[in-house]
Amino acid sequence: MTEYPSLVHIDVAALIGEAGGDPWQVDETLQSGDPGQIAELGRAFYSAGDCTAETYAEFSQAQARFQQSWNRENGEHPINDSAEVQRATTGLLVQRDQLPAIGADLSTIAADLAEAQRFSDMHVDNLNTQLHYLDAMIDQALTNKQDTSALEDNAISLTSSALQQVAALRDDYGTKLEASLTDLRVEHDYDPAGIEDVDGDGEAGPEERGRESTDYYDANQRAKDEALVNGGGPMTPEKAAAAARLHDLTTATDPAADPDARKLAGERLDDFRMANFVGPLPRDPILGEDARQRAQRRLDLQQQLEQGGLYNLPPMTPDQATQQLDSGEQFGRVVAVKQAMFALTSQGMSEDGAKAVLNDILHRGNNLAEYTGPASAGVEAYGERIPGGRHAKLEDLLSPADAGKWAHIAGHVGKVGDLIQLANAATDRANGGSNEEFGSALGGVAGGSAAAWGAAAVAGSFTGPWTTAAIVVAASVVGGVGGEQIGGGLGSLFDPAFGPAGGGGGSW
Repeated sequence: MTEYPSLVHIDVAALIGEAGGDPWQVDETLQSGDPGQIAELGRAFYSAGDCTAETYAEFSQAQARFQQSWNRENGEHPINDSAEVQRATTGLLVQRDQLPAIGADLSTIAADLAEAQRFSDMHVDNLNTQLHYLDAMIDQALTNKQDTSALEDNAISLTSSALQQVAALRDDYGTKLEASLTDLRVEHDYDPAGIEDVDGDGEAGPEERGRESTDYYDANQRAKDEALVNGGGPMTPEKAAAAARLHDLTTATDPAADPDARKLAGERLDDFRMANFVGPLPRDPILGEDARQRAQRRLDLQQQLEQGGLYNLPPMTPDQATQQLDSGEQFGRVVAVKQAMFALTSQGMSEDGAKAVLNDILHRGNNLAEYTGPASAGVEAYGERIPGGRHAKLEDLLSPADAGKWAHIAGHVGKVGDLIQLANAATDRANGGSNEEFGSALGGVAGGSAAAWGAAAVAGSFTGPWTTAAIVVAASVVGGVGGEQIGGGLGSLFDPAFGPAGGGGGSW
């Protein structure tokens, strides 16, 4: 935990105001990440597959960088490495030969974060040392009845300089993180949700959101649910839902409970809280929905999965249903990013240029002032990502050919704020490949064309009902079909030739 310096004469709050920002808080954003946990997960993925010489070199270089910067014990967010690898290779259909490359990319993220933390910590430590010295000088000047304005100006200047330095480190790390996440989704069909709580990006992950929502439920809803459950009368759906929330509260706050069970219970309480949240919320830069829309969708699917019968799926326990919601969302995010990638490359952009555009949208999508208006206190309370600082302009990152292609595409699609919107707006059959080709391009995810995923999902022919459930959830996320009208299968979300999509899928 980054701490403010204890000073006698310098008011740190006033200093932050004069300097234009809080370098200690920016540093805390980075220090909240846990490179050790990410590195351990990277090693688990690397060890689970057969690597090539190129992958071995990438992994070794990343590990060496990590070891040079990381000198602390693992933090408070242990990741079940073996379970995450198992989930990726079964529920998310990642192929074995992709595992080492995933491990190398995760190790690169760990190294980038460890380096950013080390240098940021150095800048803050230097600032604290200098401020303590200036505080002592001010004390001496006051004793001698001397003017202290020059010393105070120096303190402001030093703080402003440190702010710029740590903000630049954070922004540089954020850019590298987004690029690594895009590579994982596009190249390796893997959405690294397992590192959300430890990646140091300043955004609350599932574990932190679960803790916040557990506290919120205990303070604001628990008494109402207890009164409903204990009030007598028949077991209505509302009473059953209240009883389930009370059970989740008990699980989420029981230190002896299974860690995965606590996490899943916290997620369900978070879904309940956000489904009823009032006020503006940031939109997901990949899927386009805000946290309230996401929570409402999840609650609806949670109920359907628990009841069973959806596409011949058996009834699930609450934990099983929540796990499938999580896996399906992660699968859906991979599909969404690959949709957007294909939409750009089918228009003639290079893969590097397309990735630069995607990363730019992902970065700008976290700027609420640009896309959803001024941030409200409610948004900040939920865990709004810290706005980015100075970044290179997109046109400076593209080759002349890619810049020309992007200018043409942007002129055609207009302003977009998320990757789903970009994919739908940029796909042009007359000038860039069919969606059937797109289905084949995604074959590495599911071992076949997009149409084959849907057929296999409905038939339950992958690895059983759990993978089927995850694919149904993914279809609802990507196609906006609410999990109710998969039609001819997930492939129908990508091309009408595969059959009716239902809901929003027909736009493809």
